[in-house]
Amino acid sequence: MKNKKENKLIGNLLKSGNVYKLKCEKCKSISVQISEDKQPDLVCLECGGVCKVL
Repeated sequence: MKNKKENKLIGNLLKSGNVYKLKCEKCKSISVQISEDKQPDLVCLECGGVCKVL
């Protein structure tokens, strides 16, 4: 049952969410973030550094 709810959440985000491509200024990792927020979360999940939007 949980998997069905997760798929619904992901589907809704893909349809109406904002997609951001980010690059960490510290470790240089690239990530993609899908969010309902108008601005992305700029904290790198790999190292805790600050990301910039590409």
